[in-house]
Amino acid sequence: MKFTEFLAEEAQQTLVEAQLDEMANLNPEDTGLAYVIWIGEIGGQHGPHIKVSNIKGKFAKGDCFVLSIAKNPVNLTPKFTKIPKEDVENTMDWITHNYDKLIALWKMYETGEGNSIELLTALEKV
Repeated sequence: MKFTEFLAEEAQQTLVEAQLDEMANLNPEDTGLAYVIWIGEIGGQHGPHIKVSNIKGKFAKGDCFVLSIAKNPVNLTPKFTKIPKEDVENTMDWITHNYDKLIALWKMYETGEGNSIELLTALEKV
């Protein structure tokens, strides 16, 4: 059974609608990806994850989906994913490539310890 089967549609909606106020906005110029990504202080039961805009190159607070930050990332909100599968896979490759840095950034947001500028600039483009 895949992890995504454990998230009911209501739980997926909660992840998508979570506040973005405390999140870092990573633009295509920062990541090499076509879509804007957010990472930051969400915490709680869902674990480390990023939000990905469904709109190419633009911030879309209400139109995004969520991927886990893991060595093998998972789409946590597949019902809300509107971008092509290839772009989702590219984003997952970016997560895998930057896994250690993304986890360090996530922990920094959770604990307040660390330097977000250093961690954000250490992320590598795909």
